[in-house]
Amino acid sequence: MPATGTGGTQYFSVGTARSCITPEVGLPYLGGGWDRQEYFLGVNDDLWAKALFVSDGEQCAVLVACDMIGFPPAEFAAAVRERVAQHTTVPGENVMLSASHTHSSHATIDLSTLELEWPWVQELIGSLAGAAIAAWQQRQPATIKTTSGEIHGISENRRVVRSDGKVYRNWDRTAPGTEVRRGPIDPEVGVLLAQRPDGTPLAVLSNFTAHPICAMSQPLASADFTGLAMTAVEDALGSGVTALFTQGACGDVNPPVVRRNVRDAREVGLQLGGEVLRAAASLLPDEVPAADCRVSAATKRVTWDYRTDLMPKDEAARAYAAATEKIEDLKRSGAPAAAVRAEANRHRNALENYMLTRNDARREEGEIQVLAIGDSAWVGVPGELFCQIGLDIKDQSPVTHTYIVGYANCYQGYFPTPGAYPEGGYEVNLGRWSRFTAAAGESVQETALALLRSIG
Repeated sequence: MPATGTGGTQYFSVGTARSCITPEVGLPYLGGGWDRQEYFLGVNDDLWAKALFVSDGEQCAVLVACDMIGFPPAEFAAAVRERVAQHTTVPGENVMLSASHTHSSHATIDLSTLELEWPWVQELIGSLAGAAIAAWQQRQPATIKTTSGEIHGISENRRVVRSDGKVYRNWDRTAPGTEVRRGPIDPEVGVLLAQRPDGTPLAVLSNFTAHPICAMSQPLASADFTGLAMTAVEDALGSGVTALFTQGACGDVNPPVVRRNVRDAREVGLQLGGEVLRAAASLLPDEVPAADCRVSAATKRVTWDYRTDLMPKDEAARAYAAATEKIEDLKRSGAPAAAVRAEANRHRNALENYMLTRNDARREEGEIQVLAIGDSAWVGVPGELFCQIGLDIKDQSPVTHTYIVGYANCYQGYFPTPGAYPEGGYEVNLGRWSRFTAAAGESVQETALALLRSIG
């Protein structure tokens, strides 16, 4: 049963904690090199794993929001969940890992199952689990309130159809022809506020939809604009407050300007942080009613089929070997950097195709997860969901405040709308980032709504 205070107020049990996950110099990040991995030279701003524990006295859950690009194979989340379950009352299936998708973080999304044993990966598992365990240990009475703000000007749909009939990304400002149309954005800023019995803020959990790629592919670690926004929130609300960020259905949504520098990340972060603060401030007064004290969780495993246009396994292996030999020859011969970069894309595609064909089953299992906290629901999707699918889930959800949590628990690439496939473009080009049929996105929506109805 929930704790009851004076006046009959029912309190959740809420705890927060954080663990610094800033990578050491020399660890790999997702860079722009021919093998897509380069190495950190230093730190611009720290990366964090922040945990929020919530309980209604009977059910409990924990969300760990991480300044990471995404999570490795499902075994990674399973290891974190197992440790949390061993040391707390939280069932493993009630643990949600959320990545902001910052591109200036550890190169985690391409790790194999064997590479999960690397020391730095094991240390990362320990840091995420440790934050969750510490949040459980530091639980205290709190009320929870939820609202939404809105912000425009810091996101736009990046799939731009121009008059030549092709799809370009939004940073291709010199693309030919005029703009014909582009997809939607989601300007909603979700905010959950946990308050101590004396009214002071304990935690702010937020949600917004846009790729954190202002500081993309930098040799300095950075949480990008999402992490900098949370720092601004914490600085404004004072010590003792933990601000956590969850990423929305941003598979086709970018900031308007992608120049790859930290200054842009700071400017966008301050704008987002300002709207989170405005929404949180609207919840602070005692007159704002708290949410009913309830916590529930639901999860479902789903199987997605691989695309039918995969190369045969032997052909993919030969193409990868040839591409590797060619780019190594270019490097040994001292070829101009432009020539190496041109060959790099062909090598990258060959590698992605080869990795895909190594799964003989030609299908893959994934997880859709929902955490319900008061009058809000947080829908975990293991990858890059297109914005329209996220909007449809939110519109049809029976829960008052529903938010998509992209990059949750595992990274399994893009989940586009069916109409995106015939249009073409990066997000649907064949590769490990786009390996499922058009039915996968529809499956995500159907499964999410079924779970939401089951807990609504």
